[in-house]
Amino acid sequence: MTVTPGDSVFRFFLVSKVCLGVLGNSVLFLLYTYSSLCRPQLRKPIHIVFMHLTLVNALTLMFQSMPYVISSYGVPCFWDDATCKVVLYLFRVTRGLSICTTTFLSTFQALTISPAHSRWAWLKSWSTACILLSLLCFWTLNSIMYFFFIINTVESNCNSTVTGLEFSHPYCQAKIGIDKSMSFVSSTLTGDGLFLVLMLFTSLYMVTLLYRHRRRARHLHSPSLASQLAPESRATHTILLLVSCFVFFYCTNNIVTVYSLYTPEKLSKSKAVTVMLSSGYPTLCPFLLMKNNRMVARRITFLSLRITQAKRV
Repeated sequence: MTVTPGDSVFRFFLVSKVCLGVLGNSVLFLLYTYSSLCRPQLRKPIHIVFMHLTLVNALTLMFQSMPYVISSYGVPCFWDDATCKVVLYLFRVTRGLSICTTTFLSTFQALTISPAHSRWAWLKSWSTACILLSLLCFWTLNSIMYFFFIINTVESNCNSTVTGLEFSHPYCQAKIGIDKSMSFVSSTLTGDGLFLVLMLFTSLYMVTLLYRHRRRARHLHSPSLASQLAPESRATHTILLLVSCFVFFYCTNNIVTVYSLYTPEKLSKSKAVTVMLSSGYPTLCPFLLMKNNRMVARRITFLSLRITQAKRV
């Protein structure tokens, strides 16, 4: 197998993205876990959602990028049908969970900053009490939704080539006819579209609330009013960044994926773009969460001081 300069560049960026993404999500997951278990005074309900999001993002990166990283080093096909079904099933489930959790995070924050007289105020206590139940429902929904499709269509491509309307990983492929393809794509896009609409609606709602609060504080010339929402404002800005990042990578990845699916002769050219786009959000997510997170800043400062003191000794 001849390795071109383009293959080497793709391998470098892919491995770097996977390592950064998995490391960032893992560190953030451990920090939130430590805070919840050992520092209960710092525990907030939203931390559970952050922990879940970083966990599923790390799993998504591993299951999605694993075959591409292995094949980029020239390892020949060795996966059987069972391995393909398990890996692709776990990837689809964790990817779906990432969408659901990001939507829930946006909705939860919109309810948190909504005024007490808002029509949504009665949902505040409900959203906090139903966090674990909602996450459990997301796991159940995604596990059932992808099970039968993956079991019936995915197989190893070690002894076959990709022809016709098929979607292929380096070691796996999903053989789907035009009828199954249209039904699966339409059902997946419909489900994702509903979450996407809810995500955009809650994001616009949060932008409106922040704008009204800032305008009111400026009109009254009240520094105390301006700082009243400061912690929640920082969290809201972070979640809005997450939503913007998710929408960008989701839309562009879907466009390239559908293009690859219906033009299989160009699949090899678009495969690199697809895998980089699909891993973009879970890679950037932990670093966007760290941006305005005081707990992370304190831990980084503490570690920096310890390292500096160790060097002096």
